[in-house]
Amino acid sequence: MEAAYGYSGSCLFGYSHMMGGYAGGQAQYARVPFANVGPLKIESDLPDEKVLFLSDIFPTGYMAAENAQILPGDTVAVWGCGPVGQFAVASAFLLGAARVIAIDRLPERLEMARSLGAITVDYSEEDVSVLTALKDLTGGIGPDACIDAVGL
Repeated sequence: MEAAYGYSGSCLFGYSHMMGGYAGGQAQYARVPFANVGPLKIESDLPDEKVLFLSDIFPTGYMAAENAQILPGDTVAVWGCGPVGQFAVASAFLLGAARVIAIDRLPERLEMARSLGAITVDYSEEDVSVLTALKDLTGGIGPDACIDAVGL
């Protein structure tokens, strides 16, 4: 792959030139160089809607939680409750977090995080300081791990 495109070192599809120069794949159609190398065929009768998130959003949220090195019983704070943030919240619980604090400003995102079991903080409320809320929710200690899921 590298020789064919004139790149040296490792390249990742879907990232900037910093990571190899292959443009992102967030489009209706995308040309994927060497697409026969990485994809996995889902051998089941599950509809696309049931496995779609396995290709991007879920692995990103799970990897964020995994990289946070969550230990059983930890309190984890997740900034951003969009799709990746929602999967980071769910993954934090999956990896053993006792509490997850989800931080966002959109009511529907905060409600979805609450439905997953998260404690929520709406940073757009006038009298809410995220730092104060985190201290209050953790007895002044702060979270054991933090995940930034607000995007670039």
